[in-house]
Amino acid sequence: MIINEFVYQFVEIPTRQGALGNWWHNRQQLSTMHRRLPVLIAAVVVASPFLLPAASTTTTTIAKLPRKLVIVGDSQAHSLVINKPSGIEKTFVVADGSIDGCGIYDRGVGVGGTNGNFRRNFANCVGFEKSWAKSATKAKADVVLVVLGAWEVLDLKINSFTFASNTSPADTMFRTQMKRGIDALRATGATVALLEVACMRPVDSKGGPVPALPQRGDDMRTRHLNDLLREIAAPEDDGVFFVSSPKEWCNDPKISTSLSYRWDGVHAYKPGAKLIFETIATSILQLPVKK
Repeated sequence: MIINEFVYQFVEIPTRQGALGNWWHNRQQLSTMHRRLPVLIAAVVVASPFLLPAASTTTTTIAKLPRKLVIVGDSQAHSLVINKPSGIEKTFVVADGSIDGCGIYDRGVGVGGTNGNFRRNFANCVGFEKSWAKSATKAKADVVLVVLGAWEVLDLKINSFTFASNTSPADTMFRTQMKRGIDALRATGATVALLEVACMRPVDSKGGPVPALPQRGDDMRTRHLNDLLREIAAPEDDGVFFVSSPKEWCNDPKISTSLSYRWDGVHAYKPGAKLIFETIATSILQLPVKK
């Protein structure tokens, strides 16, 4: 197969020159040299509709409340913001930095569907990283939560080359694009939290713009994305962290398939958003932020 010009310029050349490899090697070195020391919260009192686990009093690190949280990503991020629990503003000031239909791919076409007949052109996602950074800067974010996966589980086709899920070219593309987003966010001074991609249980929904794509319901694809996100976040002293999402999305059919939690099996509705915030709140509050 002939590698097209894009693959040559953006994947093959950088890899040969060691740009991505050096970045990745440095991150892995940091991961080996510095194991994460838990940053715990001392005597935090949270007045919100959900309870946080009891905090340790063995540290001097205290989260200043409310913590400024910007959520970036695609429409999943937007759904999480607009359905956030009432009263959460006492714990988090939440800002919406989402871009509908855009994760981290800004060129090429996402390919999915039962017979590969679904197409999503990502040309309108150019500059996603600048948009993320602008949102973080405007909100003076302490933490930026990156919510993605709905588009990244698809195969990506650029000209005649297909970046098939769970292959080396696709993994390189994912890491390259994530680096762009993370670098832009870190330049604002914000801590970056990568939310675990949830197991999705897509269903066709009346009025929904996207059909129930089987790739989104493929747990092997989401699991692989999470492996990559964990690797990217491994050196946790560089301001990038992996945050676990609710286990119920994978393990509890009564919740994962409930349309009251996710109206199309992908996008959170109010009970689903509440579940997510309940799950991640302590982790987000424990993250070290720029003082």
